Amino acid sequence: DPTAPAGKRWSRDGLTPSTVPRMYHSGAMLIGDGSVLVSGSNPNADYTTDVKYPTEYRVEYFYPPYYNSRRPEPQGLPSSLSYGGAYFNLTLSSDDLSGDVRNLANTTVVLIRPGFSTHALAMGQRFVQLNHTYTGNSDNTGVLHVSQMPPNPSILAPGPALMFVNVNGVPSMGKMVMVGSGKIETQPVR
Repeated sequence: DPTAPAGKRWSRDGLTPSTVPRMYHSGAMLIGDGSVLVSGSNPNADYTTDVKYPTEYRVEYFYPPYYNSRRPEPQGLPSSLSYGGAYFNLTLSSDDLSGDVRNLANTTVVLIRPGFSTHALAMGQRFVQLNHTYTGNSDNTGVLHVSQMPPNPSILAPGPALMFVNVNGVPSMGKMVMVGSGKIETQPVR
C-alpha cells in the first residue's frame, strides 16, 4: 500500500503463501490481466528429487484481491504514445466509477514495462504514471484528459508497455501500447 506510512507498506495479511519453495533462480512477472506469473526454483545438475530443494517445473499465478472486483473498462485507449505532444481522452462509464463521479479523483493512468526476471531479480522494469485531469458528468460518467509520455525518452525507453487505468486501486485489463517509435533510435520529442 503506497499510501501507508513508511515501514507499513508491505503486508502479507489475507494472502496465502506458496507451498512451492522458489529459491534463488525464481521470478515473478506481471501479466496483462493483472495477475502475476511465478516460476523457477533451485537448479540442480540434473532433475533430481533426493535433495532438500529439488528442481521445480510448476508455475503459479498470483491473483491479487482486486480480482474479485469489477474491473474498469476505459474506452479510447491509444495504441501508441509519443514523448510529449497533445493529450488524449479516455472515457469511463458510470459502472467503471461505481456509480459515483467523485471516484474520478481516485483514478490513475499508468504504464508498466514488466521487464525480465532471473536469479530472483527483475531487470528492465519501469513504472510511469501519466499526468491527467478529468471532467465529470451529471450521469456519473467521466472523461480523463491524459498527457502523453514526458518529453524525455530516458524515463521510459521506446518499446512496448502495458497501460492500466486504475479506479480506487482496481486496475483495468492492461493494454499493450507502443512507446515512441519502438526502435532504439533518436526519438522525436514534442
